[in-house]
Amino acid sequence: MKPDKRGRTFKGVISLVILKCLWNEPSYGYQLEKEIDRCIGQKLSNGEIYSILRNMEIRGLVKNKSGREAEGNRKYYEISSEGKKHLTDQVKNMEYAITSFEEIIKFVHSVTEKEREDSISGAPS
Repeated sequence: MKPDKRGRTFKGVISLVILKCLWNEPSYGYQLEKEIDRCIGQKLSNGEIYSILRNMEIRGLVKNKSGREAEGNRKYYEISSEGKKHLTDQVKNMEYAITSFEEIIKFVHSVTEKEREDSISGAPS
């Protein structure tokens, strides 16, 4: 089964990366795209990044502030206090989930090892 790289979970993870990128200073779409690619090796299109940012803005996780630079208008985004809380909470949830997944994987491997040993020794399953 091929994973859906651009599904809901993927976009949720990208949202967390964006929040981390915005933690210390505001940024704009293209800069965030480059940072996402650098951090997790995923290239996003302008449409994807701005769709995610727009959704995050609606949810109150980021605020947009327009800026004028030499190259033209840029829409800058900054993390909100709600965004900081969301990132912190989600990381705690992920840490808990990873620990749980590790325990499940150990259990599955132990069962698999036992079944493998039984099949080699001829013991009934």
